[in-house]
Amino acid sequence: MRIAFVSTILCYPWGGADALWTSAAEMAAQRGDQILLAISSLTAGHERIAALVARGASLSPRPNPGEPATLWRRAWRKVPGNAPSPHRLRDRIRAFRPDLVVISCGGTYDTLLEPALLDWLRSSGIRYRLIANLQHEHPALPEPDRQRMRADFLAADRLFFVSPRNLEITRRHLCAPLPQAECLHNPLAPAAELPWPQAEPWAFASVGRLEPVKGVDLLLAALAAALGGAPDWRLNIYGRGPQRDYLEACAGHQGIANRVHFAGFVSRLDEIWEQNHLLVSAAIDEGVPMTIPEAMLRGRPVLATRIGGASEWIEPGQTGFLCPAASVELLAASLREAWDERGRWRELGAAAARRTRASYRPDDFRRVVT
Repeated sequence: MRIAFVSTILCYPWGGADALWTSAAEMAAQRGDQILLAISSLTAGHERIAALVARGASLSPRPNPGEPATLWRRAWRKVPGNAPSPHRLRDRIRAFRPDLVVISCGGTYDTLLEPALLDWLRSSGIRYRLIANLQHEHPALPEPDRQRMRADFLAADRLFFVSPRNLEITRRHLCAPLPQAECLHNPLAPAAELPWPQAEPWAFASVGRLEPVKGVDLLLAALAAALGGAPDWRLNIYGRGPQRDYLEACAGHQGIANRVHFAGFVSRLDEIWEQNHLLVSAAIDEGVPMTIPEAMLRGRPVLATRIGGASEWIEPGQTGFLCPAASVELLAASLREAWDERGRWRELGAAAARRTRASYRPDDFRRVVT
């Protein structure tokens, strides 16, 4: 079989969404399928992509839209006929002559960015499958775009969502039952439960890219409101991103700068959870923050907003805490609840590890190409 994998995530070098489709591509390559990878030029440098290319996969890097053009390229594009074609991706896929196209969408409605490709797929009858990695809690589209998404989804061979909540929201928003939709677990690296860190100070961890959708600014305000005067706690923030300077200013404005440590990017997750007691995920919009099951596998409880797949993993009062929505007031209330229960965090973390191991479906990615 000839399978083309397309990713709409062009600005970030690697993430849970990439791990999902890459695992499916590796399985397809192993059984002898011919593979085309139309993916970000940033992701193309990953070692797993290099291994796929070494096995015979064709690589068609897609440019990162955030990369500044060189002087030569800017001049070249001004020549009539040299501007990027809106049909470029469609033409690449068509030349490959695929039997199946798998499109991994960073946002549920990303196919709106590639109308030429979707028009061709629908008219040609070539099977295509969509992976939706994130859905907004309150999606909004102009009516023509909403109708277009209904058509794109209903014509798909299969639809994959990484959380039941995202699927429920999409069905409601599009007023479509989407009978061919199903939910997948993202692949997780094997992890063992770690020894419990020392009791004091109690360490909260925020793990993820520093961007607005992660809600770290809300978390800082909520911590100041809930625990600003409490002793023996700190917040360790792991990750890089465009909000770093702003979040440092937020911590100073809230009067908790001395309690907040910006640790940057840490590649070894065990290093994070050897030093922290509780993950706080204050996401505003999300698919599944993979940091949640990653922390739970290592024996740490989680406090998360009820966004995306968080409620699929967390059982309130048993493996962690769920905040009803992403607001300062509700986060502060959930943090107070968790703080009052800190004597049980170790117990909750052990239960989280057991529950995650029992419920995790490691082979879900196989359904993408079967």
